Amino acid sequence: MDQSFQPLTYRLAINSDYESISQLVNDAYRGESSHQGWTNEGEFFESQRINPDILTQMMATDGSVVLIFFEQDSKILIGCVSLQDSTMAENIRIGCCIPLQQDNKVKSAYLGMLTVRPDLQRRGYGKFIVSVAEKFVRQQWNTQLIELSVLSNRQELIAYYIRRGYTDTGRRQQFSSHDNRFGIPKIDCLEYCILTKFI
Repeated sequence: MDQSFQPLTYRLAINSDYESISQLVNDAYRGESSHQGWTNEGEFFESQRINPDILTQMMATDGSVVLIFFEQDSKILIGCVSLQDSTMAENIRIGCCIPLQQDNKVKSAYLGMLTVRPDLQRRGYGKFIVSVAEKFVRQQWNTQLIELSVLSNRQELIAYYIRRGYTDTGRRQQFSSHDNRFGIPKIDCLEYCILTKFI
């Protein structure tokens, strides 16, 4: 972990956070500042990745939460992650999440929208947020398996999750070009790589 890493505090997001979360996510994935970090999707999509209305829909769904992370002293928003309990949030597609694949034998959750402010990436914050998310779903929902999706073009990001203990399932999910809520694709045949981890 980078020596510049500073401990973060976190809490569940509420309505008044939606605007700042949207700005953080869009800056990190699609904005000009996204070129500073590893989350940049600008070469694959145009337009926004999320907005307050989508977050409102997301948070109104049982079994869906967003954790937001701050510097302990300044309370500046550093990152966020969305989590969905698959036993509650069936076939939801929010915030670039693909529908969860249900397995009644394994209690699973979906991890999405992992975001770290671009100018503060590569300091260990992403690893910390993923660790907190895994602990949260294990303790709050008794989750056994976490599922997430990454654009298959983003090989460096897939490798990042594999280093965190995730496994490429071999499953792929086409991005729907008919749903522009999460951005307009710049190239054809975008697909998601599905990864999982037992926790």
